[in-house]
Amino acid sequence: MKNIVKLIILLFLMCSFPASAHARSMEEERSMCIALNALAKSQCKEPVSYSYVGKQGDSVYIYNTFYGSKDKDFFCKVGDGEVTIISRDRLFHRSVVYSIDENDCGVIEYSAASCTDKRVVKCCFAKSEKEIKADKEVDFWHKPIPELLQEDQKKALENLQNRTVKSSETKPE
Repeated sequence: MKNIVKLIILLFLMCSFPASAHARSMEEERSMCIALNALAKSQCKEPVSYSYVGKQGDSVYIYNTFYGSKDKDFFCKVGDGEVTIISRDRLFHRSVVYSIDENDCGVIEYSAASCTDKRVVKCCFAKSEKEIKADKEVDFWHKPIPELLQEDQKKALENLQNRTVKSSETKPE
């Protein structure tokens, strides 16, 4: 009976929250990324281990994972410079500090004492088509000439290989 009630509540929660990322703003996407990565770093797991369940209020994100011998919900409240993580049964309570850098990316430098992964995590806004094109242009102008010539040579050899493959294919009669 308890499992049925939990299932009904879970289904209700899933249906009451936006289902797509398109319904969220870029700032909310960054906050979700910060919450997920802070949770993963605090548990010494990969972010893909967690499933997004929903949002409660303005800044509390709920993630679920298989923890111990059962599923467990984690509530991640993203505040100014700090993510507070609490499990439903309150056996886990952790605060993870983050900062916003000059590129408006959320930076998490936290690592649990028992974890060997000391990587810094960055959560940035998605770039627009114009920004991606501008970045490619800047990269192009900062590349040394031999590297540009090598790229051109590689493209030419690929085109030649494609023409050779197409001409050697058998044609039906």
